[in-house]
Amino acid sequence: MKKNILVAALIACMATASVIPALAAEGAVSSYGGSTTTVAESNGHWVANRDGSWSFVSNENGAPIYGWIVSQHQWYYIGANGRMVTGWQKINFDTYYFAQAPAENQPLGSLYMNKLTPDGYRVDSNGVWIR
Repeated sequence: MKKNILVAALIACMATASVIPALAAEGAVSSYGGSTTTVAESNGHWVANRDGSWSFVSNENGAPIYGWIVSQHQWYYIGANGRMVTGWQKINFDTYYFAQAPAENQPLGSLYMNKLTPDGYRVDSNGVWIR
């Protein structure tokens, strides 16, 4: 039974990792900061690691969750190492920016969407870098 649950959890994590957040309203790109979503919260909680990084674990079984998650109405990405990513990240075929430091309405590690990043680059309503 536990093996079936673990397999189902791994399949769900892999499927989640392939989903791209397409949720912000279209509109003009504004100055950096703030981006939220109304998607249901991921069923888990943050855990601080000894090295200062953060992981997101399932409330159901305590297993690490990988890929895209939503926490407190913000998108985050958990890498293959189980750690929250920050800065510029290439995921599948697109490039995204995740907050490297907290800013107004932009928690550490949260995805910038439909904004200018702190270094002046535009990201669209899905958080994808506009080249």
